[in-house]
Amino acid sequence: MKKLFYTMVLGLVSLMSISAKASFQLETMTVILDASEGRKVFSVKNISKEPILLSTKVSDLDGSKPMAKEVMVSPPIVRIEPNESQQINFVLKKGLDLKQEEILRVSFQGVGAVKQNSAKMPIRQDVAMLITPANEPLSQTPWKNITVKQKDNKLTLTNTGNQVVRLSQSVTALPSNDSYSIEQFYLRPQESKTIDVKGKVQELVISPLSRYGFKNSDNNSTIKVIPNG
Repeated sequence: MKKLFYTMVLGLVSLMSISAKASFQLETMTVILDASEGRKVFSVKNISKEPILLSTKVSDLDGSKPMAKEVMVSPPIVRIEPNESQQINFVLKKGLDLKQEEILRVSFQGVGAVKQNSAKMPIRQDVAMLITPANEPLSQTPWKNITVKQKDNKLTLTNTGNQVVRLSQSVTALPSNDSYSIEQFYLRPQESKTIDVKGKVQELVISPLSRYGFKNSDNNSTIKVIPNG
């Protein structure tokens, strides 16, 4: 009985040792699709020691208008050999009249393409996709289009521009220096977010992110609050 127990344990250890972990590296942490070009070629590299099956899917964010259906992915599922790269094509359907920048989600999921009866550990990475309108000039400081208004204990941030603003969830109210969360890392064009605050806020400090979602050092921006907005 004891020998049987050890045999079972060794069998489980062997199974765990051959499990495949699908590790892959994305070209960037944001997919940027320019509507004037209509196509974005995006590279994904398999950095694991086993072949992987990579699936790619575009989806809408909560509260946004349906846009994912306007983007075709090719190939949606593909096998990538170890240390090899695969180009994923994101193609915007023709006839789309885009008036403002849109933000979506792209999900990449890799599963180890190992032998039958072996364990498979899927790895998923979700990144943002920005779709920019054709012939639309891009501002390097889109957060300057954010207005902040206060009414009673409600503070409302509004992106008045036509470009997505990426920013840290955490904002700081002055002069109290209290921190609050807007609970998302972006403001879509014409989107508003309202948060509860304590007392009168004169200014709001935000931390803008780059278009690829990275924080720029010492790049905080202070916005004057419009009272009784």
